[in-house]
Amino acid sequence: MGEQKRIKAEKRILNISMSGVVFFIIVEGIMALITSSQSILMDTIYGAADLLMIIISVKIIPLLYKPTSEKHPYGFSQMEAIFITIKGSMLAAVTVGLVMNNIQIMLKGGNHVPFTKIAIFELVVGFICCSILLLIIKLNKKLESSLVKAEIDAWIIDSVASMGLAVAFILPAIIHTDWMDNFAPYLDQVVAIILSALILPLPVKIAISGLKDLFLLAPDEETVTIIKEIGQGVLNRYNLEQTIYDVIKTGRKIWISIYFKSNNDVISVSMIQKARNELEGELKKEFSDLYVELIPEF
Repeated sequence: MGEQKRIKAEKRILNISMSGVVFFIIVEGIMALITSSQSILMDTIYGAADLLMIIISVKIIPLLYKPTSEKHPYGFSQMEAIFITIKGSMLAAVTVGLVMNNIQIMLKGGNHVPFTKIAIFELVVGFICCSILLLIIKLNKKLESSLVKAEIDAWIIDSVASMGLAVAFILPAIIHTDWMDNFAPYLDQVVAIILSALILPLPVKIAISGLKDLFLLAPDEETVTIIKEIGQGVLNRYNLEQTIYDVIKTGRKIWISIYFKSNNDVISVSMIQKARNELEGELKKEFSDLYVELIPEF
């Protein structure tokens, strides 16, 4: 896929996500006002925070495809890492803030909400969220975009949260006991806190992933292992001995430097170039955006 096509495809996916988020902010915002549900309010605020990040994502996409230069040796790929870190941190902060707010409401005696109405609403929302999630996953298969992956994580959160709320709020309709009647004022807040606790690891993971890229750390062990296996297979065909693999990841791009030794005193530049091109072709079957260089070790 050409660069311009990738930019258009990535923007298209983010615009689909943005349209879905705007729709849910409006619908859930109205429902939160009608029902006074903290759980729905949590979804609305979470969506608003995500919307802000999507708008910024769309604006920075063209920069991510700009070539490297002396001034920007890694291009603008670190901008993506900075953005992913900010997004994960912001969503984590919003989640923690909502937990604190719900604890305060519980300490004041809780809050009665129309459980059945909320359960039906969240079931419909969950179904729509899952549909958007599957569409975005399908469209991202050929892109492998970190920005889109962050959006996929956000839609996973929305889908799980909505389905969880639907299940939780149907309980008072089917369980009629004194204990449930006494617990009812706190159900909305307890559900919101439990969902927040389940959701929190995901934005934290997003932020940590962004920080790893920002500090130019190596990607996960599985990625490095695949690179080494492919590198060894290609370079062995050229009788080159690999010594060190220097692999770093910035945003969506992987930078691979392989140091090698040769048994011959004379190294053929054309052979090295051929080996590099072959290696890059093999690696691009696994990773869509990368830079490869072969460096002789003296």
